Amino acid sequence: MVFLSVAFGLAACGPTTQVILLPNPDGKVGSIEVSDKKGTQTLDKPWQSTETSALTGSQGKPKVLEEHQARTIVKEALEAEPMAPATFVIQFKSGSAELTPDSLRQLPEILAAIKIRKSADIIVSGHTDSVGSDDYNRQLSLRRARTAANVLTTRGIPRDHIEVSYHGKGNPLIRTPDGVSEPRNRRVEITVR
Repeated sequence: MVFLSVAFGLAACGPTTQVILLPNPDGKVGSIEVSDKKGTQTLDKPWQSTETSALTGSQGKPKVLEEHQARTIVKEALEAEPMAPATFVIQFKSGSAELTPDSLRQLPEILAAIKIRKSADIIVSGHTDSVGSDDYNRQLSLRRARTAANVLTTRGIPRDHIEVSYHGKGNPLIRTPDGVSEPRNRRVEITVR
């Protein structure tokens, strides 16, 4: 959920604060409560707005703005908002730190996300399925994370922009009993902020 509070100074009626509830990029919207001395209002519709007056201490009735009107009001704040992180999942062959062919084909998209965001904050997190011992899986997940980090550095990404973590069989995408081979858990997640 995204909301913005915009303050206006109006000479005739004193300073007011306007709160506008914006939808998430996927169109979903949560809710927000706006409180003052006179009570609380809930905003729960996209582009819904209310104003409070410092002079009278009261809120106006919530109203839904036209999207273009709301975007005009909060234009500067929206332009200053950083891009959302991009997350990529690359897969590995069973028992190895070798990327699958499909994962190699994702590299241009990952590199483009880094370039667009001018990112110096990239998290590379290694994982395994539940086949093998805990120690083996921790070491394998580290090798996978290092492989992914090395692939990025050989393509021009500075090593100090990359943080490597590894989890072994912990944090699986698909929960399985020990000893079950699950290709979707043999992965590295790359988050570009």
